[in-house]
Amino acid sequence: MLKWLIRVIFIVLFILAAFYITKKETVRYESNSIALLKDLSKKQKIDIGNLLLGQTSSTMKDSKVMELYIRSHEMFDYIDKKYHLREHYASKELDFAQRLYKDSMLPMFKMNESNFMKKYNDDLLVTYDEASGTIELKFIHTDPKIAQNILKDILKHAEDVINQFSRENAKVALGFIQKQKQQKRKEFINSIRKLINYQNKHNTIDPTVDVNRKTKILANLESELIKYKVEYSSKLKILSPNAAEIRMLRETISRITASLNRLKKELSGKKNRKELNVNVFDFQILESDMEFAKELYRQTLINEEKTKIEVSQKAKHIVVVSQPTLADDYTYPNKVWDLFTVMIVLLFIYSIIMTGVTIVQNHKD
Repeated sequence: MLKWLIRVIFIVLFILAAFYITKKETVRYESNSIALLKDLSKKQKIDIGNLLLGQTSSTMKDSKVMELYIRSHEMFDYIDKKYHLREHYASKELDFAQRLYKDSMLPMFKMNESNFMKKYNDDLLVTYDEASGTIELKFIHTDPKIAQNILKDILKHAEDVINQFSRENAKVALGFIQKQKQQKRKEFINSIRKLINYQNKHNTIDPTVDVNRKTKILANLESELIKYKVEYSSKLKILSPNAAEIRMLRETISRITASLNRLKKELSGKKNRKELNVNVFDFQILESDMEFAKELYRQTLINEEKTKIEVSQKAKHIVVVSQPTLADDYTYPNKVWDLFTVMIVLLFIYSIIMTGVTIVQNHKD
């Protein structure tokens, strides 16, 4: 008698489940789309090293951030304002088993933010494909047109927000670069002042030029000295040492020799004075410091302009590979599969219970 009662109970349960699945369960439609997130601010390339080390690429990171945002409470609020998802999840558009209730005693059926978010994320399917870098999005709703429009709005709003993230990061970077620009500008101006002060102190524009000029004069004087010495030696053979012409040559040689000695002292330096070569070295250090500060300042200005462009431009773009589809037939429930699943589950539970009953009865006998 007990076994027959159990059989009847399971048959009734199967009939009730079948009636719910075939007659009462709300039919829902699925819209799907495939998208690719592109970074327009730089060339994207596959980093083989990252792949071998199991590290994530920048494209994958951006796509994962996009997925997290799509599933976030902020996105749900945005979609709810346009399509009233909270009202939908508590309305009679859904059957009694899928609906949320204001005064439900069961936590999973109670109208609260946690259950609203769960319903939203259950209806939203996001799959990232690492091989192609694409994201497959699906949304389920009782109205196929609304499902399609929600998916379109999710893609559009996600792109705007992802770009807003990029712009905010660029603004932070721009603030730092602008501070660096002021510092580099001060350093550049200070290096110019140091160079000008050195030039004023030593009464020179460029010691290197002075060295080159004096070296040329020294070479010319040495050449003149050799020429006059040869002429003096030649004429001394035929003229008296006291001859006017010989005296003039001696005076000329003496003046050239004095000039040579004076130039050599200026080039080699005196004991109480820096050597000119040392001046050249100091000047070149100051000049190279100025050029280095100038290049740093120039690079800062270039980086500032690049970052300004990043602040204003649309760096991220969602390329919609496949537009959100409009379903012409319901996707859920899969009635045949659901009936088969219910039947298998009930048979499994039934077999366990019947086995237990049989063991108990045999034990009594």
